[in-house]
Amino acid sequence: MPAARLTQLRANLTRARDLVGLGQSIGQLTYGRVDGSDLYRAGLVQAVAALDTYVHAIVEDRAVDIVVGRLVATAPGMKFGLTPTAVAEILTAGSPGLIEQAARKHVAQRLALDTYQRPDDIAVALASVGISKIWSTAFADPQTARTALGLIVTRRNLIVHQCDVDPLTPGSVIPLAASDVLDAVATVEATLTAIDRLC
Repeated sequence: MPAARLTQLRANLTRARDLVGLGQSIGQLTYGRVDGSDLYRAGLVQAVAALDTYVHAIVEDRAVDIVVGRLVATAPGMKFGLTPTAVAEILTAGSPGLIEQAARKHVAQRLALDTYQRPDDIAVALASVGISKIWSTAFADPQTARTALGLIVTRRNLIVHQCDVDPLTPGSVIPLAASDVLDAVATVEATLTAIDRLC
């Protein structure tokens, strides 16, 4: 599954870049009369969604490995929050393939309630499945890596939760350039490539 995760990540980030390209094309085709920046915003949101999806895949894969006994739980107090009904279904599934299928179903349902976008949330999620101190282990300058990712997620949250409205100029949105989003996509990709080496 690790190779599939990275392939899917790159496909999702390509979608983010494509949205930026579409925004640029619309601006050029209309000689600037149509602003393509909302497509840039969609690209930034897509990049953060790719991040969240990728971290979910790591946590899900490793949690399933722990539940079915392929990986030893190393984090103290580790919890996945499976219901007794889910545990019973996993234990009585029969063949190893059906056990894994049941475990994946229930772990995925449980993890669907969480988001893994902010650096601290990513660190906690990965530590819960045995990958501890991800920022200090994967990066020579962990604070810079955390800050860069945090700024991208903060901007995504402004877009998603506040329509990217500029608080200093009511009625207008915060400017966003194509290059800003492409830089953000590159940062997400570099961050997750570094994390992937340890997963």
